[in-house]
Amino acid sequence: MTEYLTEQEQIELLKQWIKQYSLVILAGLAISLIAITGWRYWQARQERILYHASSVYDEMLTARVQSDAEAVKVQSSKLFSHYTGTAYAQMAAFMLARDAINQKNYTVAEKQLNWVIKNSKTSPLRQVARIRLARVYINEKKADESLAVLKTVDDKSFIGLIDEIRGDAELAKNNNTKAREAYQLALNEIPNAEVTRPILQMKFDNLAPSAA
Repeated sequence: MTEYLTEQEQIELLKQWIKQYSLVILAGLAISLIAITGWRYWQARQERILYHASSVYDEMLTARVQSDAEAVKVQSSKLFSHYTGTAYAQMAAFMLARDAINQKNYTVAEKQLNWVIKNSKTSPLRQVARIRLARVYINEKKADESLAVLKTVDDKSFIGLIDEIRGDAELAKNNNTKAREAYQLALNEIPNAEVTRPILQMKFDNLAPSAA
C-alpha cells in the first residue's frame, strides 16, 4: 500500500513507526548487547579457571614425581574444592585412585572414583570411573557392590567392557552360568580387533559346560 504514498508521506510513516517501536528496538538491542557481553565474560572466566586448574595440576604432578605426599594432598585438595568441574580435577582423582589401587588401599580408591562419578559432567569419564570402581569392589570380594555400580550405564560405548566385568563379578560369586552369559554378551559387543578379546575368549571358554 505504501507505493501509493508520496515520498514525504512515507518518511512521516517511517517516523511514526520508529516512534512507536523505538523502545522495543532499544530493549532488543540492549538484551543482545548484554547477552554478548555476558557470553564473552563467561568465556574469559572459563579460560582463567582452566589456566589456574592446569597450574595446580602441574604442581601436583611435580610433587608426585618428587614423592612429596603432603604437597600432592594439598594440590589435589585445591583441585577438588576450587576446580571441581574441570577435567584436571577428574584426572587428579583418577591418578590418586590408581596410586591407591597399586598400594592396595582400596578405601581411598573407592573415595576418588566415587568423587568422579558424582562430580564429572562428562559421561565417558563417569563410565570409566564406574568400571574401575567395579573392579576395585571385585578385588575387595564385594561382588554385589560391583554389580550394583555397573547397573547405571553412563556411556553405552563401554557396554562390552561393562558386560565383561559383570561376568567377573558373577564368577566371583561362583555364578558360572551367569558369568558365561555375561562373557558371551561381551564377545558379541567387543570388536575382534580389540587387544583384550583373547583374554575375554579364554574366560568364556574356561566356563564351557563339561561334556556328559
